Amino acid sequence: MIKRCPEHGFFRGEMCDCGFAGQLILDEAKTEQLGRLVAGMLRHFPGDLGLSMDSRGWVDITSASDALRKRHRWASEEMLIALVESDPKQRYEIREGKVRARYGHSVNVELDHPSNTLPKLYYGASEEEADRIIEIGLKPASQRYVHLSTSPEKAWHVATFRTSNPRVIQTDAAAAQRDGVKMMTVNPDIIISEKIPPKYLSILSCKDLRKN
Repeated sequence: MIKRCPEHGFFRGEMCDCGFAGQLILDEAKTEQLGRLVAGMLRHFPGDLGLSMDSRGWVDITSASDALRKRHRWASEEMLIALVESDPKQRYEIREGKVRARYGHSVNVELDHPSNTLPKLYYGASEEEADRIIEIGLKPASQRYVHLSTSPEKAWHVATFRTSNPRVIQTDAAAAQRDGVKMMTVNPDIIISEKIPPKYLSILSCKDLRKN
């Protein structure tokens, strides 16, 4: 659920960190319903909701709120803002009257997040996927960008949702970026990238994972 604290703004859960119970904005069911629609609207099908998205992925927040209200009468601009500002995964952002998804797009956008500064990045895959990736490189599949993790542990964890035997691929991000591969920082856990040629990729062994 999402609540609002008069001092600290929107938060998720029963209590604000300050101990205040807060005013209920969205219960759990409505948080999930609105979250699914916002994800689709800002990542996959803005046109289906009559929205105009610019090349950087931005949508007018008032238009977005109106589109949400057409699907859910109870929805409001305040609820959209609450969903964005309380999101622990930092999936969205609001700026100058516009809203966008920070990552996860299947529509064609050219995001403008800060350049990655980490020398090594990681991608979790199944054993079969890992062998194929080492051969042909990392390419976006259903999404506009490749999503990389900032640590081997995070990559491993992400891969466990798809396979019981994850492999972790290490990317020489510093070399790839020097050679023109665009990589951008989304949040402390996620870096997004254009396609990465195989020469920058290697599979980490169990010994390497323990070292990290």
